Amino acid sequence: MNDVFAPLYEGWGLFYLNTFSDDLYNNRLYLPVGWTLLLSTAFLMAVYYYLVNHPRFNRWYHWLLYVGIVAIVNFAVAYFVSYNEINLLYEEDPYSTQYYTFGLVNFLYAFVFSTLFSYIIRWWSINCATTPIPQ
Repeated sequence: MNDVFAPLYEGWGLFYLNTFSDDLYNNRLYLPVGWTLLLSTAFLMAVYYYLVNHPRFNRWYHWLLYVGIVAIVNFAVAYFVSYNEINLLYEEDPYSTQYYTFGLVNFLYAFVFSTLFSYIIRWWSINCATTPIPQ
C-alpha cells in the first residue's frame, strides 16, 4: 500500500522532495498518513451530512469552513507524523520546510477527497443534500 500512496503524495514527481520523500517512502510513512487522510475525510464528511445535518448548516460557506477544518486536521497529521518519525532517524534534523510542504500536500488532498466524498454521500442527507452546490 505504500506504493499506492507514494505516487499520490509525490504528485507523480511534482511534489517529490529528494531525500525527504525517500525517507518517507523507506520508513513507510506514506501508509499511515494516507489511510488517515482517506478514513478521516470519509468519516468527518459523513458526520457533517448525517449528524450535523441541520438546515442552518445547509450553506456553501458552512461546508467550506467544515472542509477547512478537516484539511487542517490532515495537515497536522502529515506534519507531526513525518516530523516525529524522521527525527528518530537523525540526531540533527536535515529537513525544515519539507514537513510543511508535506503537510500542505496532505491539506490539498484532504480538500479534494472531502469534496469527492461530499458528492458521493450527500444525496442521502435530509437537510444538507444540496450542500455545497445545489442540484
